[in-house]
Amino acid sequence: MAHRSEFVSVAGVRTHLLRGGRGSPVLVLHPEYAAGRWFPYHDRLAADFRAYAPDHPGFGETARPDWIEGLDDVVIHYLDLLDTLGLEHVAVVGTSFGGWIAAELAVAQPHRVTRLVLVGAAGLKVAGVDRFDVFLHPFEDTLRHLFHDPSRAAQLLPAAIGADEIARAYREATTLARLAWNPYFYNPKLERRLRRISAPTLVVWGENDTFLPVAHGEAYARAIPHATLRTVSQCGHLVPHEQTDTFVNLVGAFLGGGA
Repeated sequence: MAHRSEFVSVAGVRTHLLRGGRGSPVLVLHPEYAAGRWFPYHDRLAADFRAYAPDHPGFGETARPDWIEGLDDVVIHYLDLLDTLGLEHVAVVGTSFGGWIAAELAVAQPHRVTRLVLVGAAGLKVAGVDRFDVFLHPFEDTLRHLFHDPSRAAQLLPAAIGADEIARAYREATTLARLAWNPYFYNPKLERRLRRISAPTLVVWGENDTFLPVAHGEAYARAIPHATLRTVSQCGHLVPHEQTDTFVNLVGAFLGGGA
């Protein structure tokens, strides 16, 4: 499916956006390590929907203004993006860090989210459940925890590693730390606020997720009204990247596109 890359000014923030397809709009929020790239699952979604895939502030090619200090600032940025694009109502699909942003967005402005898909979403803390500490491990160790099949990790690696790629990785790592370091990868207020979400919600989780175990998905499904949890076998943390067919079938049916 053809797509295009463009830059839009969102309340003065230079924002990189990939878009493709036609039909009902879907905002696709990327995980920690996949900014600025159009993957096969984007193609498949764009066969039935109008997919918008922006880079988060401080990730990919989107600027990070000084006022971006927490997830609430990122949510405001995305509400401004929706206004800039003229999208009053939109379905939202978010994976991992992007899933956390998607949940916060649906809490802040529930009337603007028609359907919500949370895939391996960060943002919650589950008592007694260990999770991988991305800030204490090198990227190579992190990759092994993102996929059940280690060979699938290659899709997240750049074709060549030079000064630009190293600088971008450092910038994204510092942005992630700025937004999610303390408290580590969760918002202590989020769980009790999830009751505000009014959109039908699909929670998708890999059965073999060692980055954020499936107990986190169960916590989301319990806290969000009208939420359904679906687990995917033979799959780690990044379901859209590791089990693309299953992911697109689940999400397409849920969003109503029959993908």
